[in-house]
Amino acid sequence: MRNRLTEELRLLAFEHHDECVSCGYKFQEGDTSHLGYDIDDKPLYVCDKCSNKLKETAVRHVFMPRPYEIPPAESKLWRYTDFTKYVSMLSTKGLYFARADCFQDTFEGAKGLKKNKDKWDEYYLNFFREGIKNLREDHEFKYSDEEVEKQAKRLLGDLEHGGEIGKKRTFISCWHENEHESEAMWRLYSSFLENAIAVRTSYNSLYHALGRNPSINIGRVKYIDFQKSYAGVNDAFWHKRKSFEHEKEVRAILIDMRYPDKGKIIPCGLSILIEEVFVSPSAPSWFTQLVNDVNEKYGIKVKVSPSELIQEPFF
Repeated sequence: MRNRLTEELRLLAFEHHDECVSCGYKFQEGDTSHLGYDIDDKPLYVCDKCSNKLKETAVRHVFMPRPYEIPPAESKLWRYTDFTKYVSMLSTKGLYFARADCFQDTFEGAKGLKKNKDKWDEYYLNFFREGIKNLREDHEFKYSDEEVEKQAKRLLGDLEHGGEIGKKRTFISCWHENEHESEAMWRLYSSFLENAIAVRTSYNSLYHALGRNPSINIGRVKYIDFQKSYAGVNDAFWHKRKSFEHEKEVRAILIDMRYPDKGKIIPCGLSILIEEVFVSPSAPSWFTQLVNDVNEKYGIKVKVSPSELIQEPFF
């Protein structure tokens, strides 16, 4: 293996994460996936059966399912925000990703409830104990019980520390998945209702607008009952409490180990991202024209519509 991971190979493995690109085999947890190149230097991401097609192997992975579900390509995604943040997005030509520890939800990135932490700790202590005792089949075990316990507790401490640090390294852009406007989202995510904007896009447009970047994961949040469940070590930022289920959140997540600020702007193809813009149901009549003028200034040619919530009924 030469560990030659080109961007093209990374993208191939990212977009075909669940299946062999050669025979279509659906990977199962624990399978081996092979990344590399064929005789013509074409990137391949294949299963064991098709690995003989590789002239050069770059890396092998133990397959693990994604910790999130990808929405259908045409799923409608909404971003509710105020006008100033919308203008900032246009002027910077980018999407703002907030650092996870800056979210109002104190459970962001949590593994579970503090009152249930003893069960979590005991599970992972046992996991680490067994791992230390079985480092290698041909390795003569030399640790005493006291040393095993010491090392297991050290690893548990590292795990806890990693959870705290992870909140400062994880950056998130949040979207609402819905076929229609949401009155609740207007109220929750626009600080001044008359001055609010809703940007509508789709999963496919968001993915392509961000450059099909394999470092950015986009998927649905799963809502769980923390009274009964835990989030996993590697999927905590894809889980939220059941009480937030109304948000129907799809989020884009990236990890940056060194970026110190509370958020970062990721370059984004806005002409791809923005499919339509809606203005607040409480917006004055002149506000729609203002949004059109701003869009024209920044070269954004999309339809700006009044909220559908202001349509009149008949009786």
